Amino acid sequence: MKPYALALVLYCAAFSAFSQSPDAEQDFIRKKCGVLYVQLSPGQNDASYPVLFDSIRVVDSRSDTSRIGLIGSARRGQDEVLFHRPAGMQVAAYLDAEYVKPQGKYSMLVDVKDLWVSGSGNRRDDKGRPVWNVDFRFEAYLKTDGGYIPLTYLDTLAPAEGTRPEDMVGRYLPQLIAVFMDKVAHHVMTDDLVKKRVVSYDQIDSFSRTRFNYPMDTATLLVKGVYMNVREFRDNKPSKRQYEISKDESGDLTVSIADENGQFYYTRKVWGFCDGQGAYKMMNGNLFPIFNVYHQLYVLGSSEYRNKRTALPVLLPVFPGLIGLRTIGISDNVSRLLRLFRLDPYTGKTTE
Repeated sequence: MKPYALALVLYCAAFSAFSQSPDAEQDFIRKKCGVLYVQLSPGQNDASYPVLFDSIRVVDSRSDTSRIGLIGSARRGQDEVLFHRPAGMQVAAYLDAEYVKPQGKYSMLVDVKDLWVSGSGNRRDDKGRPVWNVDFRFEAYLKTDGGYIPLTYLDTLAPAEGTRPEDMVGRYLPQLIAVFMDKVAHHVMTDDLVKKRVVSYDQIDSFSRTRFNYPMDTATLLVKGVYMNVREFRDNKPSKRQYEISKDESGDLTVSIADENGQFYYTRKVWGFCDGQGAYKMMNGNLFPIFNVYHQLYVLGSSEYRNKRTALPVLLPVFPGLIGLRTIGISDNVSRLLRLFRLDPYTGKTTE
């Protein structure tokens, strides 16, 4: 068996159990990746911001609260991006330092739905600096005696330039928070709050959890077949039950599906497939395993190659039953770069 084919067998077997425990998957990510700590330091808010709040509570409702991003790294291939303390606590401390005053007369709840830092491939700005992306969604609720009044939200994907991602986070994240808080101030000062509907905290929490109410989030029994789109994956309902999985000359897994006459043909135009043990996403014509950490789906995949010269396939033993691969050899001169990607179960898109 070719070295690449052997590596691929181990690689796919590593993720054959889609419902591995979150702790096991967390261990895999932490052992595969380095760590990049970023700061969210007070002292950047406009001093003219109106005095409104005497307290701000933050709830972190993200699908995976363990980290705030994954980016490429020269050290270990990839770093997970972390604050020095849990993200909810870090954001709460920042808001408290910047926007809370004893004279304020309102209390607010901030629900963090998304906060994610990612690279954008080889994209550069006009000065040649790398461009990073920040996915951001904060929601604001004004606290009253009877519950919470929905105020506003900010949902955006913001590109940011900087030579170092830690500098980018320290500079651009406060700007996004400032835009969000400006929207909050506008609604507090101009809306007729008396006429606003009031919701309970349980309703807010329940609404947040509806994002994870799809079959594949909790699936323990996976349906075999080929997914033609992300909805079929999300619903655990592959539409193509007649398929053949094989390997090409490089050892890559390929898919063939049956046409109307029952004849199998090779295709790159499927979303992914399931063998009953694990789910896989197609990236550039190749299949890579999907795994979940709490409510967040990740893909250990690749669309990049590099000259192998001195690089050989590297096996990273992580814990019993799970083996991760840094690179997979494809030929004598080329190896595939494996990275972790965050998978959006609604759009089907992956981001580093």
